[in-house]
Amino acid sequence: MTDQNPIEALKALEVLALTAIADAPDADALEDVRVSFLGRKEGRISLILRDLGSMSPEERPAVGQEANRVKGVVCVALEARDLDFAGPGAAGGLDLTLPARGVWQGGLHPITQAVDEIWGIFRDLGFTRARGPEADTEWYNFEALNTPLDHPAADEQDTLYLVDSVLLRSHTSPVQMRTMEKYQPPIRILAPGWVYRRDTYDATHTPAFMQIEGLVIDEGITFVDFKATLAEFARRYWGPGTQTRFRPSFFPFTEPSAEVDVKRVITRPDGSTEETDWLEIMGAGMVDPAVLENAGYDSERYTGFAFGMGPARIAKLKHGVDDLRTFFENDVRFLAQFGS
Repeated sequence: MTDQNPIEALKALEVLALTAIADAPDADALEDVRVSFLGRKEGRISLILRDLGSMSPEERPAVGQEANRVKGVVCVALEARDLDFAGPGAAGGLDLTLPARGVWQGGLHPITQAVDEIWGIFRDLGFTRARGPEADTEWYNFEALNTPLDHPAADEQDTLYLVDSVLLRSHTSPVQMRTMEKYQPPIRILAPGWVYRRDTYDATHTPAFMQIEGLVIDEGITFVDFKATLAEFARRYWGPGTQTRFRPSFFPFTEPSAEVDVKRVITRPDGSTEETDWLEIMGAGMVDPAVLENAGYDSERYTGFAFGMGPARIAKLKHGVDDLRTFFENDVRFLAQFGS
C-alpha cells in the first residue's frame, strides 16, 4: 500500500469488497470477506487506518475520512447480504413471512351515523339544523321551559353546575328557546348536541350523551300534525311497516305530553318477517302556552310541538346492542363493524 496513494487504495478496496460480498455463496464465505477487509489485525481496510499515525498532518484527515466512508459502505453491504442468508425470524425479530399490515381507515362513530341519518330525514321534512351552547343558564335550561327550580322535574335533571347559575345543559331544549327569541314563526328546527346529567354510568345511562330535540311553531299546528310528522319519521327510519303509539305522559314544557313508541317489522335472512314488541323512542308533546309566552310569542295565535330523543338508544335498538357503554369503550373490534 505504501507505493499507492492511500485514498486511491481505499477506493480500489471498496470495489473489491463490494464484488466479494456480492459473489459470496453462503454465510461462511461472507464472514471470510468481512474478516479479509474489516478484521482488526489483517483486515485490508484496517491496515490503512493503522498507518494513519505515520502520515503527514496534511494527509491524515482526508485519508481518515475516506477510510471511514469506505468502511461504512462495506458494513452496510455486509448487513444487506447477510439478510439474504438469514431465515425467517432472524435480523432482530424481523419475520419476512408475515403478511403486510393493512391500511387503517377511519369511519364515523355509530352514534354520529344515527344523528346524521335522523337529521337527513327531518331535513327532507323541511327542518333546519340548530345549535346552542353546552354551558347555559338556569333560565334557559329550566325556567324559560316552564320548569321552576323547585319543581320535581328540575330535580330529576339535576345537572353539573360550573359557577353561580351557569350549568352544563341537561337537555338540548334551551336551543328551542334561544331560537324562538331570535326568530319569528314559522319555525322548524332539529337541535342535536351533547347534554350532561348526574346519571349513573350503566347499561342504559351515561352522564354525557347525545340528544336530539325538534321544534315546530306556526299558526294552526295541531296534534294531527304532531302525530303525522313523528309517524312519518318512524316509517322512514325503521321501515314502511313501522307502527307508532302515543302514550300520555308529563313534561313541564309540553301540554299535552306523550311518550312515543314504535313497533318494527324485522325481516329475517330467510325472507320471513317478525313484529317486535313496542319500544319507547322519544318524549314529545304540544308546546305549552307558557313556553310560547316566555319567548314573546302570542300563544293565542301560534301553536307547535316539540320532541326529544337519544340517538345512542336508537342506535342501540337498531344494531341490537345490549349495553350503551359499548359505544364509549373505544373497542376497535366493535367500532370497525360500522366503518365505511
